[in-house]
Parts: sequence; structure tokens; C-alpha cells
Amino acid sequence: MWVERKDPRQVHSMKKIQRAYLSLMLKENEKSITIQRICQEAHVTRPTFYKLYKDILELRIDLHNAILNDLRQSLTITHPKRIDELRSEDLPENMVALFEHIIQNQLAYEVMLVYKPDDLFIQEVKNIIRHYVEDGIRVSQTSEEGLRMEMSFVIAYTTGAYLESIVWWVRSNYKYSAVTMASKLLEISFHGPYKNPILWNK
Repeated sequence: MWVERKDPRQVHSMKKIQRAYLSLMLKENEKSITIQRICQEAHVTRPTFYKLYKDILELRIDLHNAILNDLRQSLTITHPKRIDELRSEDLPENMVALFEHIIQNQLAYEVMLVYKPDDLFIQEVKNIIRHYVEDGIRVSQTSEEGLRMEMSFVIAYTTGAYLESIVWWVRSNYKYSAVTMASKLLEISFHGPYKNPILWNK
């Protein structure tokens, strides 16, 4: 970045510019978006834009970094619990924080994850979720012998389930609260999707 963003006025302008860029991305073709259009949408001047960013690419990179850093913080496990210490009413705080983070940055996720997919952004989100899943298994002190499948398969499956659950939630217009989504994801992870146990034919 060209400047340190400690001035509250600059931070306010930066957020307006980022939101304007995302709003235009949602409505228009990316190639038609110019700095002038962003400034008009954000109600800021071109000099204000250039104090913060040298071009649209730098704006996009800064937006990526800000959201991904916040996601990492949301999914950092600070109060680990062993799997046998969890009660049925317990919700891992990071799972709730994940969905609260999505709500706080919903326009960015609507644009870059769902409606105008950004491959680089999606891959980084997936990597962060994968690390959270790996850390969750590690801090719960679950060994590979305690899993139904090999560890790498469980991590890949769970990571995909988290990501697709987020996409579904966005597409459903945030049908459930962050707490309810965390609860549903935890329940289906532990018990599967069926109300009654499956009796397999032998």
C-alpha cells in the first residue's frame, strides 16, 4: 500500500471504495469497471482513491487480504477442548465466529465466492478452512485410529462440506442465524443427515 491507514478518515474512505467496488462487481461486467465509476459509486474523489490505491488491482488485493486475515482470526482456536469434553449443547466458538464473519462481510462473499467467483479468493478460503479442520482434529486429540476414514479423507470431506454450506447459506439469503448454522453443521458432522439410523442390509 502507498500509505499507512491509521487516519480514521482514510479508513472510512477505504471502506467506501471497497464497498463501491464490490457493488459494481455484483451488478456489472468486471471489464467495464473503472476507477472513475468506483469513485462515483463511493462518492469520493479520484485523488482520494489514489491516496489509498495505485490501481484497481491493488484495491482488489487489499480487499482479499483484509477479508482473509479476518477469516483466519475467526478460525483461530483459542479455547481447545478434547472431543470427550464436549457436551451436546456446546458449540465451538470458532464455528459461530465463521458464520458471523460471513455476515459481517456478506457483500464480499456474495461477489467473490458465489455470484462472481474469484478462484484465488475461493482457494484461499478453502485453505484457511482446511487448516482449521486440521487444527480441530489435532486439539481434540483424536488419533487416526479413532476416525472412520483415513485422516486426509476426513479433512478433505469436512473442508468441502464447510465451504459448500457457506455457499448454500449465502444463496438462501442467510436463511438461518450464525448460531443455527454452526449448530446444524456440528449436528450433521456428528450424526449425519438422517433422522433415523440406517439399518444396512447384510
